[in-house]
Amino acid sequence: MATTNLISKSLGDILLESGNGTPNHTSPKGSIYVNQDTGKVYQNSNGAASWQVYQTVAYGQTFYQNNTTATVITTTNTWTLVDNEFTLGNSVGVTSSGATISILPGYDGEYEVRGDVTIAYVAGTNNFEVGLSVNNLNPSTGSYNGALIDVTYTRQHIGFERIVSMTSSTSLKLSVRNLTTADDVIIRNAQVFLRKIE
Repeated sequence: MATTNLISKSLGDILLESGNGTPNHTSPKGSIYVNQDTGKVYQNSNGAASWQVYQTVAYGQTFYQNNTTATVITTTNTWTLVDNEFTLGNSVGVTSSGATISILPGYDGEYEVRGDVTIAYVAGTNNFEVGLSVNNLNPSTGSYNGALIDVTYTRQHIGFERIVSMTSSTSLKLSVRNLTTADDVIIRNAQVFLRKIE
C-alpha cells in the first residue's frame, strides 16, 4: 500500500515523517519515515521516491545436548516432529518454548536458519534425514540432510540451512524420517541458529 496520512516535520534539511503504508513519496535525501501499519523505519536514499528499510537486528541460538530419549518412528519414509525441549541461548528477538522456536513480535523478516544435530543409534542399519519443519509442515527440499547409522557407526552429524520468512506466528521445529525401516532414532544433540538477514 502506498503512503497515506503522511505527516512531516522539518529537522533542518531533512524530514521526520510518519504515515500508513510503504513509502513511495518524494522527500529530501536522508529523511526518516515510519510506517505506522508495520512499525518499519525507512530512510530516503536519493532525494526522490527511493526508500530503504532499516534492519532490525535479531538472532538467536537454541540447543540441547546429551538427550537419550528416542524419537519414535511409526512409518518408513514419513516425517516425524522431534519433541525434545530446547534451551534458549544468547538471543535478541528469538524465543523458544519446549520443542518450538519462534520470534518475538516486531522482529518479522527473512531469517537464515542453520541446524546441526547428532543422531544416535537405536537399532538396525538405517538412513535418517533431519530437517527444519516450518509451522509443523514437512521440511521442504533443501532444508534437510541425511546420514547412515548402524551398530558400527552409532553417531553421525547432520547439518542443514535455509532462509525462512518469519512472523511472530511462525513456528520452527526439528523433524526426522527413516528412509530404510521404522526403527527409532535418538536426536542426541541439536543446535539451531537464527539470524535476521532482511
